[in-house]
Amino acid sequence: MADRDQTPLPEALYGALTQQPVASTSTVVHDSDSKGDAALEASHLDAELPDELVYKLVLNFRGNKQEVKVVESDTVGDLKQLLWSLTSVPPERQKLVGLTKGKLPGDEEAVVKLGLGAGATMGNLKEFMMIGTPEGEEAKAIGPSEREDGDMDYSTEASKIKAYMAVQSVRNRRKLKEAAEKLEINLIAPPRPGKKLLVLDLDGCILDTTCWKHQEFGTELFQRPYLHEFLRAVSPHYDLIVWSQTHWRWLETKIVELNMIGPSKKGDYHLVTTLDRSPMFSIYSEREGTAWKHEVKALGLIWAKFPGQYTAENTIHVDDLSRNFALQPKNGLKVHAYKDALTKDRVDTDKELLYVAR
Repeated sequence: MADRDQTPLPEALYGALTQQPVASTSTVVHDSDSKGDAALEASHLDAELPDELVYKLVLNFRGNKQEVKVVESDTVGDLKQLLWSLTSVPPERQKLVGLTKGKLPGDEEAVVKLGLGAGATMGNLKEFMMIGTPEGEEAKAIGPSEREDGDMDYSTEASKIKAYMAVQSVRNRRKLKEAAEKLEINLIAPPRPGKKLLVLDLDGCILDTTCWKHQEFGTELFQRPYLHEFLRAVSPHYDLIVWSQTHWRWLETKIVELNMIGPSKKGDYHLVTTLDRSPMFSIYSEREGTAWKHEVKALGLIWAKFPGQYTAENTIHVDDLSRNFALQPKNGLKVHAYKDALTKDRVDTDKELLYVAR
């Protein structure tokens, strides 16, 4: 993929969303006028977060010690994400020694399950050691997209109730607030007054990325049938934001090669901006009776950036993965994943986007 010819990208597309995922380091102080409050209010959630205990720990990694902080609603998975941001050791390679007695609780469990004790909240820092290989110290190919197995089904009433409970949790509201405070958006085109919003996924939704990486074929062979007919049909009524669970460099390359922007674009599509994986954060849902960690695309981040323009009442999110709209299932419209683009049967029979346009 790194050798693939790069089409020049419009300068306005380049965003500031390139930082590595960072987990919470919250304190009990909350800014009532923050961007995060706007995201919570736009999502119809309580913007008042409760004061939380702050646990202070000392990480010993390769002989270097540094203080880390977590709050009581953080999960073990959040702590691992924080350690990843500090050491470049991804969670799956981390071995934590001395943090707790016995087996480490699951990633979905709150950090209070570690038995840190009152001392960790009163200045008596608990020290632990981490063993693991940082990223970059191994030979590992990085592809253009990252897609996890499994998805959610929000068609049942029970699943809708669980989704509602997940949105209301202190931990997930705090995650939304933190993501909103970090998010910066570069406009490609200003919102149009009175228009609704279409948030459109990329990989597996309008593009078969399993085939796209083959350099000998043009990207148009891997785009979903009727993509441009769909975009032309919705553009008079909807502004467009493309949100992809991949790195911004690949995202923008793809939409240029799909002729959605740039001098070769095939229609007057009102693309407001693009979002990559950076503002996404993890939540814990339940699948087949067990806790399941996955990332989400929180629409509240967008609503807070465009107050009065885009809201929960005028936004639709089209994605091939229901889990991506787990925090706003009522705004989500799931389409079947588009793959096997080079097979004639697939090209001749896939009319998914025509159905969505109706």
